[in-house]
Amino acid sequence: MVTVSTGVSQETGDAPRTITPTLEELKTSSYNGPNIEAALEALHQDGFVVLKNVVDVAHVERINSYMSKEADDILKNNLKPFNQGVNSNILQGPPLKDPEYLYNDVFFNPFVIQIMNAYLGANPIWNFVTGNNALPRTNGLRQPVHKDITFFHLQCPFFVIANIPLCDFNKTTGSTEFWLGSHTSTSGKDQVIATPDSKLANAKLRVGEPNTFILDEVREERRKIRPPIQPECEKGDIMLRDLRTWHAGMPNESDEYRIMLALGYQAQWYQNHTLRSKLPLSQGNFFMKHGGQPVEVRANLLPDETDFGKENDNFQFRRSVE
Repeated sequence: MVTVSTGVSQETGDAPRTITPTLEELKTSSYNGPNIEAALEALHQDGFVVLKNVVDVAHVERINSYMSKEADDILKNNLKPFNQGVNSNILQGPPLKDPEYLYNDVFFNPFVIQIMNAYLGANPIWNFVTGNNALPRTNGLRQPVHKDITFFHLQCPFFVIANIPLCDFNKTTGSTEFWLGSHTSTSGKDQVIATPDSKLANAKLRVGEPNTFILDEVREERRKIRPPIQPECEKGDIMLRDLRTWHAGMPNESDEYRIMLALGYQAQWYQNHTLRSKLPLSQGNFFMKHGGQPVEVRANLLPDETDFGKENDNFQFRRSVE
């Protein structure tokens, strides 16, 4: 069932803002003026917005079924390091080789790309694909508050992550904790600085530059201004997060995997020329056609026998020109 709105964003207290498409917008796969404005206000002010009902639920459920079975094998064979050093969460990318799981409303969602063109500038670059799995029954284990940034970053929008939940997100299933508005004034000075002894799975650290973690005192001062939230999302929703926004993986107390996909969009002007999605050559036509959307696909097309999960876990958001 599709919920239809009048084109006005939903906002309650400190809860994240949500954008629900009207019936006309669903027909045209395009937001009208009021919803574009509402989404941009949310991203600029909160660093986060939820786009409601923009993905076919059947598509989400098929991908979730595949990835849940794959997760059983990953854990059984210890194929992935735990994310952020906590044994509750792994990176797990979507299936890329089988056309049965390649859907335009997932990989090239028109509502997402419309907002990315407005927030980051014309023809944003899609160059990042992975996913995140909060493992079941993790008994209170959570990640430290962090940013996915290990360098002194710009203080304007340059990169956005689109998270696509494959199941309903709530506190029981381990909905990610977000610190809304934290992106507006944050800098690398708010983060723990890497030392020669610093190590972090899925991240390359440089001594003297930030690791991902937010300093304790900075975090607690921010809590006084605006404490964190765990958004509730349903299958069919997409969450957009400015890369600078603080967040943390939370305990999944349910009996099922809590998986969300992560697609990354970069501004054309940002000087990172090396970050690329790694995609199967056999599906090159699907990805390079980009669903006819105004987005640049920056990718390496590799042989199908490539371990794409492993390859896409290797990424750097920092400028390649410094």
